[in-house]
Amino acid sequence: MQRQTITLPPALGEAILLEWLVAVGNPITLTTPVARVLTADAEWVLPAQCDGVLTEQLVAPGTQLPAGAVLARCVPPRRIRATPLARQMAAVLGIDLATLTGSGPADRIGRDDVLAAARTSAGFPEPQPEMITAPAEMMPPEPVGPIAEPVPILADQTAAVATVIKPPLAITELIPLASATIAVDMQPLLRRCAAQTAAFAARGLQATPLGALIAAAAALFPMHPLINATWSESAIIIRHRYHVAAGLPDGRWSLITDAGDLTERGIARALAQANDDLSGATCVIAATNGWWQIVPPLPGTSAALTLSAAHPQPVAFDNTTMVTGAIAHLSVWYDARILDHPAAMAFLRDVSRQLGLE
Repeated sequence: MQRQTITLPPALGEAILLEWLVAVGNPITLTTPVARVLTADAEWVLPAQCDGVLTEQLVAPGTQLPAGAVLARCVPPRRIRATPLARQMAAVLGIDLATLTGSGPADRIGRDDVLAAARTSAGFPEPQPEMITAPAEMMPPEPVGPIAEPVPILADQTAAVATVIKPPLAITELIPLASATIAVDMQPLLRRCAAQTAAFAARGLQATPLGALIAAAAALFPMHPLINATWSESAIIIRHRYHVAAGLPDGRWSLITDAGDLTERGIARALAQANDDLSGATCVIAATNGWWQIVPPLPGTSAALTLSAAHPQPVAFDNTTMVTGAIAHLSVWYDARILDHPAAMAFLRDVSRQLGLE
């Protein structure tokens, strides 16, 4: 790697180094102040005059320097090789790609490298093995029949009843199900989709709330691994590949394989290809046309995330102002043997924040 030097400009003459303003290892640009020096005429702050990282300080404060003396060395900035998805995820999660070492060919940074850094910075443990045995004392008590938690009914919807939209894959076993729901204002997401319309249309795609929802949820699956789990009599199996059974508002279904590796445009491309063979799904994410419609989990999955159609409704803007919002329900039905209510609500809130709906 080519090294560059930082020198005392000859025009200043002799000088005394008073102070270093950057430490070894710090990134610098052409104009970054790196040192303070004193000449016979004045005190000066020297710019780096190079881009990169400061690697070595060659003189100590208090040293008498001749004109043109070499003060420090730096190296050019490292070229960051990263996949488009890794760059997008790093931007969302606040990860500096320059601090990562890629595990791909030629040290290319991939999705897993970004997720590992996010887990480390957030204090999450590394992914556990595929088969996770749940101790008996930590298991939720086995219910006698299906669980149905009360859902909030809005003032103008007192007669509303939830409608279950069944995917084209029969549920053959009775499992204990519970649900969690939050109300979200869809206007920020609808504006975002509208802003993306032209860019997506140029590729023959559509920017939709469902595509954004799948991308947001897939980015959060590593932080909420039980959403992508399945139950067996001896263990809870946590899967690290995300195959989403995506339900479109028009009733079509599409299996999106490895959704966690796709950008939002890649998800939009997969949604355009109807595929109702959902046998490989690890979770369900659907958008519905109804004001209150939900989708159940599929066999072998632990949860189904549903975004209902938006409904105009007054929303308190502040203490004195009411505005009309596009309110929708974000719901998750889940296997109560695997998830509990706090975990389901935490996932819903994180999805809402990821979409900018809070």
